[in-house]
This record gives sequence, C-alpha cells and structure tokens, in this order.
Amino acid sequence: MATNNPFDILPANLFNLFSTQGATLQRHYMAILLRLYGLAEFNRYGLTREIVLAEIVDYLKTAQAEMEVAAAMDAEAGNESEAEPQALSGQKTENDYAAYLLRRLAETGWVEREQLADYSEMITLPDYTFILLEALRSIQEQKPREFKGQLYAAYQLISNWRSKDFSPALALPQAYENVRQVVRGLNELNQNIRRYIERATRGRSPAELLQLQFDDYARSLGPAYHALKTSDHVSRYRRDIVSRLQLWQHNANWLDRAAGDLALNGLLTPAQAAQEINHFIQFIITQLEELDPLLEEIDRRHAQYLRTSLRQIRYQLVSADGSFKDRLAALGRRLAALQAEGETELPVGAPPLQFHPIRLPDLNSYYTPPQRRAPFTPGLIVAPALSPSDLAALHAETLKDVTQALTPDKVNRHVLSFFNGHPTLHVRELPPEVTADLHYFTTLIAYADHPEVQYGLEVVEGEPVRIGDYCVVPFEFIKL
Repeated sequence: MATNNPFDILPANLFNLFSTQGATLQRHYMAILLRLYGLAEFNRYGLTREIVLAEIVDYLKTAQAEMEVAAAMDAEAGNESEAEPQALSGQKTENDYAAYLLRRLAETGWVEREQLADYSEMITLPDYTFILLEALRSIQEQKPREFKGQLYAAYQLISNWRSKDFSPALALPQAYENVRQVVRGLNELNQNIRRYIERATRGRSPAELLQLQFDDYARSLGPAYHALKTSDHVSRYRRDIVSRLQLWQHNANWLDRAAGDLALNGLLTPAQAAQEINHFIQFIITQLEELDPLLEEIDRRHAQYLRTSLRQIRYQLVSADGSFKDRLAALGRRLAALQAEGETELPVGAPPLQFHPIRLPDLNSYYTPPQRRAPFTPGLIVAPALSPSDLAALHAETLKDVTQALTPDKVNRHVLSFFNGHPTLHVRELPPEVTADLHYFTTLIAYADHPEVQYGLEVVEGEPVRIGDYCVVPFEFIKL
C-alpha cells in the first residue's frame, strides 16, 4: 500500500507565507500563529473574527511591528483584489493591519473562515495546522527531552494480563506505541549529543563554551540523560516485558483470541488482525533486546561531549592568543619595534619583568643514591591449640555474627525484591549472583519456614535444576 505524500494533502501554498516575504515578517507570522494556536487549543466554542483580530492587534502593539506590516501592504497594493477598509483620514489603522495578516493566513491555508447564519465569522484551524503548530511550539519552548514513563506504561499494560478486563486489542497497540516513543526518544537523544559535540569543536570563545556546557546542554539534554540512567532505565522493565511477550508469541490459542479481539474492535479481517498482533509483539521484543548498543553509544557520546567541551575550554583559556611559541615571537617583534623607535624602557602600564631568585646549592640539591634495604622476612605464624571451651566460645561468636548479618528481615526484603510484582518466583528466575553463592542460596531456602518472613516455598513438577555443580528439585518461592 503506497504511503501518501504530505504535500499531496497540505495546501499547495501553505509554506509560501514564510518564503515570499521578508524574514522579519515571517517571524511575525509565526508568532501570531502560535498565539492563535494557544487560543484554539482548548477553546470549546471556536474563535470569532473579532477575538482573532484583537489578538493580532495586541501582538502588533507588543512587537511594534506596524511599520513592517504597512511596508508589506504597500508592496502588495498593486496586486490586491480585496480592498481593505481604511479610516476616514485615509491612514490605515491597527485593525487594517490585523485584517491584512488574517487574510494572508487564510489565503495560504493556515486558518479557515466559516460564516454562520447570522453573518458572523468564525476562524478555525485545520487538523494539519494543529499538528504543525504543536511541533513548532515544542521547538520554540526548547523543553528538555523527557521519557514520561512510556516504558513503565508498556510494562503496566502487559503485566496486567491476569485482570479480567485485560484486552489485547487495547493493550498491545498502546504498548507498541509507548515502546516506539522510547526508541525514538533515545535516537533523538543520541543524535542531539552528536550535534552538541560538533558545536563544541567550532572554535567558540570560552564564554560560549561554558554556556554550552553548563547552561544549554545541562538544561536541554542533561535531565533526559539523568532520567535514562535512573528512573527510566530500560533494564527495570525489559526482562518482564520480553518474557511475557515471548510466551504469548508461542501460544497459538492466545494469538487467535487476541486477533479475534482486535478484528472485533477494528476494521480488520481476522488474518490482518493476526498479522498486526504478530507485528506488535515482534517489534517490541526486537526493539527492547537491541537497545544495548544504542545505550552504549549514548553513554560513549555523553562522555565524549564532556571530554571534548572541557578540552576546548582548557585550550581556549590557556592559549587564547595562540600557542606559546607564537606569543613569544609576537613579544619579540614588539620589543624589537620599541627598540627601533629609540625606546630604552618599557611603556607605561606594561607589566614589569620578573626575575626568579637564584638559590645556592645545599645538601638537598645533590643527587643521593637510593639505599638498599634489608630483605623482608615475615615472622612465623603459630596457630595455638584451642581448648574446648575457647572453641565453643568462638563458635558462638561466629554464629552471632552470621545471624546478625542474615536476619530474617534482611533475607525477607531481599527475596521479595526478586518477585517484581509477580505472586510466584521459580528457582530458574533467581539472579545468577544468588544461585552462585551456595551458602546464601541454602539460607534463603531455610528461611522459607521462618514465621517472620513473607514468602514460602513449594516444590513443583519438572526437571531438576542445575545450580553450579549440584542439581536441586524444582521449586517456587510464593509471596504470602
């Protein structure tokens, strides 16, 4: 299916508003459009012509742009087919300027006029105008890129599959869109860090580099990078999302039900719905599993930008007038010119010559050879023979230290952190660092019967699970 070209949908002269007149007037058109968009964004009753003209007049007064609009009107006077009303004195008023600008906006397709039955006129913004102006307003505000919990929202949508109200036709498309926004945002962050690296290497002054480093970059990309490494870290939700989607991907009955649900709620045939469901699942799995190279590239470019900008700042501060060799040559030429003019002393205000004091040699000024030290001979370690009472006392102290280090509360909190919202936790889902420590692993199992912990243990069917050099019966930790 061929994709429509946006220029086949948009008015043919939409962007002529910004290309056929002076650059200054283009700025005014943009500012007026953003003002009208702010009025129309949440307006339930529409914008009357009077309200729009009043808003344009207010902008012209604030920006003091009447003379520029008058010059544009005079330049177009020979081709105007619509006579604008003028004051009795023959001079154009502020309303005339506003009406001219509104007419230009309507001619190019940025706004539309709608005449009602009582001959009043309403000004509306087409759908494409809302989309374009929202993007332009985002550029104007220069807000830092925020990952507004899209990955967390996708995790909540998918992990809610046990609910009786769960609908794959609603959850999967929304999760797909959230993951798509996350990947798009990460690519945007990566590309913008590269843009800042290029800006830092263009021979800027130290003041500009410092502003770029601590003001522009810190405000625009700093919060996004910080959130990426903390609250919006991909690893917090990726494993659960991918595991659940892979189970669904290999469950033919679930896929059939999900496709039927999507076909029932949409305008798709069952075959098309099944293809969409598979596309959503495969896209989310592929994007989340392939994010590590992108995250590593973002970290590399972030570190590269910090190194590059700080290196440029040091270079500009240390050698602002060139290298030491160039400055020394320039100083010699200036001193030779002064001498050729008959000057025997430095000019008034020149820094005086500085002489370093000459120090006489002393005992510490001569080379002293290193002295050879005697070889180190460790003493003998004698293990004393312990009496049974001393051995029992040390054993009791050791048990006391172990029980203080592995209290039921600490073990309980550690095990509950593995559940990640699930009611059960299979032994295969334990982190490798837990199962690798056999003593700690057996401690978790032993504490499952302790009355002060909030988890239990239940043996399940299946093949034995290998833990290092041992095999254990498959079991699950159950949240109580």
